[in-house]
Amino acid sequence: MRKTFRLLAAGAAIVTALVAVHATAYAAVEGNVSITESAGAIKVEKAIEKIIQPSGLATTLDGGFVVVGSGSNQISKWQNGKLSPVTTQTAAGYFDGTTANSAFNQPNDAAVNSKDVIYVSDTENHVVRKIVNDRVYTAAGNGKAGSKNGKFGEAQFNAPTGLAIDSKDNVYVADSLNHVIRIISPEGVTATFAGNVNEKGGYKDGSAAEALFNEPMGLVFDEKGGLYVADSGNHLIRYIYEGKVTTVAGKSTAVDSLTGYMTGGYANGPSSEARFNRPRGLAYAEGVLFVADSLNNRIRAVQADRKVVSIAGQSAPGDKVGAVDAAQFNQPSSLLYAAGKLYVADTLNNSVKVLAVDPKALKPVHTKEELIAGAELLPASKDVQVWLEGKQVKFSASQKPYKNGDKTYLPVRALFQAWGAELKWHAAAKELSLAKQEWKLSLKANAKRTVVIEKGIMYVEVSYLEDAASFLIAQDSEYNAIIISSGQQ
Repeated sequence: MRKTFRLLAAGAAIVTALVAVHATAYAAVEGNVSITESAGAIKVEKAIEKIIQPSGLATTLDGGFVVVGSGSNQISKWQNGKLSPVTTQTAAGYFDGTTANSAFNQPNDAAVNSKDVIYVSDTENHVVRKIVNDRVYTAAGNGKAGSKNGKFGEAQFNAPTGLAIDSKDNVYVADSLNHVIRIISPEGVTATFAGNVNEKGGYKDGSAAEALFNEPMGLVFDEKGGLYVADSGNHLIRYIYEGKVTTVAGKSTAVDSLTGYMTGGYANGPSSEARFNRPRGLAYAEGVLFVADSLNNRIRAVQADRKVVSIAGQSAPGDKVGAVDAAQFNQPSSLLYAAGKLYVADTLNNSVKVLAVDPKALKPVHTKEELIAGAELLPASKDVQVWLEGKQVKFSASQKPYKNGDKTYLPVRALFQAWGAELKWHAAAKELSLAKQEWKLSLKANAKRTVVIEKGIMYVEVSYLEDAASFLIAQDSEYNAIIISSGQQ
C-alpha cells in the first residue's frame, strides 16, 4: 500500500514539531524588490525572508500577494515590500472564526476570487477554507479524509493542495490523495471535474471522466480557460480542456511496484521527451507555462513551441541568489507571475524569491552542470560515450573517439554529420569547412595537435572544439562521457 503522503519528499514532512511562532516569525525585504540585470544577466533575488515553509502564492485585487506559510499554519499578505498577518494563530488546529482565533493545519495553497475572497486548501484538515474580511469559514469539506461530492458540510477531500479559480468564481481543487480534480461552485457545492478516485492513482489520458492522475498538485488556467495540472506523482504536466485530458509535457515511465510512482528524472527539450521530478507549482503567462520542478530544485518553462527549458536553479539544493545559472532553490513549491516577475515559494529555504522573466524571450540556463544533469548517461565502458544536443552519437569501428594522455579527440565528420551540419573538404588546403544555419567553423590540422589527421580521418581535441566552435562541453569522468551543446535553439 502507498506510504503516507507527504507534500515535501525525501523524508521532509512539512512540520513534525513546530515551536509556536507569532506574527514576527517572518520578515520582508523592505521596499520594492529590484530586479537587477547586469550585462543582460537576469538575477534571482529574495523578496520575503523567514516565512516558515511558504507553499502558496496568490494575487489580491489591490495588487498584494497572499502567502501561505505551511510550516506556521498562517496566512499572510505581502504588499509594498512588507508582510503582515491575515491570520495570527500558528498552532495546528481546525477552527472557524475570526482571523485572530481561527486555526489551520498545514495549509498548502491559496486563490482569490473576483470579490477578493481568499480560498485556502487546508491540507491536513482535508477541507477548503475561505477568508472573507476578518472571518474564516469552511468553504467545502467536513474535516474528515474521504471522497464525497455534495454541499459543503457533506463533501469530503483527502489532502487537498493546489487551487485555481475560473472567471465564474468556481474553485478548482487538486484533491491530491483522491487523485482527482474537484470543483466547488460559488454556492458551495462540490463535484468531480476530472479523474477517478482510487487509492493508488494512475495515468490515463482521455475524457475527463475516464482520466487518471497521481497526486495532482499545482493548477493554473490559460487564456482559453484550459486548466494545467502538475501531475506530481506521475512527474507530468497535464491539460484539461473541453472535457478532455492530455499530457502536454513529460515522459511517462514504468510504475515502480514498491512506491506506486513513475520514475522522476530531469531532461529538457521537446515536451514529449522532457523529464520532471515532482512538479508542484504552476504559473502561466503569454503562452508560457512555468513549473516549480520541486525535487529537481529548478524553475522550468514549457514554451509556446512545446519545448521545455530550465530558467533558474541547479540540481543540488541550496539557498543562493544572484545569476540564474548560479542560483539555488530547495524544493520550490509555488509560483506566481505578476508584471514581468516570477515569484517562487522556495519552501525549504523559508523564503520567497523573485526573478524577472520575459515569456516571449526566455533565456535558458546554459551551464556544464546543466548539461550533465540533463543527460541520461549510460554506464561507463572503455569507449567514450558522446552526447550532442541530448542524443548519443554513434560511431563506427573505424571512427571512434580516442584519448592521448589527458586529451580526448573526436572524429569531426562523424560528430558533425550526426548534428546535421554541412561539411566540405578543401583538398588543396587540407581544411574542412562546417556550417549549420548561421554557425560556421573551419578546421585544419596543426602543429599544436588541437586538430589532427589520423589514417585519413580528421579529429579535434575536445577543449579546442569548445573554444573554436563556441560550444558548451562537459566531461564526466565517472561515466566516461562527453556532453556537448551548441547553445542553438
